[in-house]
Amino acid sequence: MATKLSPLATPSVIIEGFKLLWHRRIRWLVIIPIIINIVMFSAATWLAGLWLSDWLNGLMASVPEWLEWLVWVIWLLFALLTLVVYAFTFTLLANLVGSPFYGIIAERIISLERGDSEQSPQTLATLLNIAKDSFLRELQILAYLLPRTIAILLLTLIISFMPVINIFAPIIAGTWAAWALSVQYFDYPADIDQVGFREVRQRAGAQRWLSLSFGLSALGAAAIPIFNLLLLPATVIGGTLLWCREYSDQEYGNGAS
Repeated sequence: MATKLSPLATPSVIIEGFKLLWHRRIRWLVIIPIIINIVMFSAATWLAGLWLSDWLNGLMASVPEWLEWLVWVIWLLFALLTLVVYAFTFTLLANLVGSPFYGIIAERIISLERGDSEQSPQTLATLLNIAKDSFLRELQILAYLLPRTIAILLLTLIISFMPVINIFAPIIAGTWAAWALSVQYFDYPADIDQVGFREVRQRAGAQRWLSLSFGLSALGAAAIPIFNLLLLPATVIGGTLLWCREYSDQEYGNGAS
């Protein structure tokens, strides 16, 4: 299947999502996750800064003066690795808490993208059912992500202390984070389309470069202080738009799994 969107152009769907944040059909669903994100962002930023500062001070005190230049090289690598871990962890936690709202956002964006602009009003029971399903799917995704994330984190920490090889630590962590975030954001609209999580991974893998590019865009959006509060729900919208245009049943020409 030919990809219509270049992998280099994936930030454009997040920008498109940003423009749709205040659409009348979803703006109330955006405000509550933003408030949640403010709390999560403040706590995550404080903890990341505290850990990195304590780690650097301890490292500086444990090496001879003539090796201090090496400490700064290691610090730069660890700072980059910490940024990846911070953005990834912040996104996982924020998406878990915000998943009930993000599922409804995905449902609304799908209807807009597919031309159902005058969708009839939904009942409270319908909205609550979408929210519940999104939260349960998020737990399923975490069951897939957490053990693999822990393994990747341990691997990158070990590699970080190996000269020369340690330059690959941020690359390994970033690649895994990009893949994990791509399947996570695709899963919101996939759940609405009744596509199973395994099928989501298969479709994402079939267009691996596009998926990784979108995941890196999502990771970058999550790493921007302050702006990430708005960019997380914008990424949900962007992932939904990308799913509809590149990964959905309409593009694959088959039924839901």
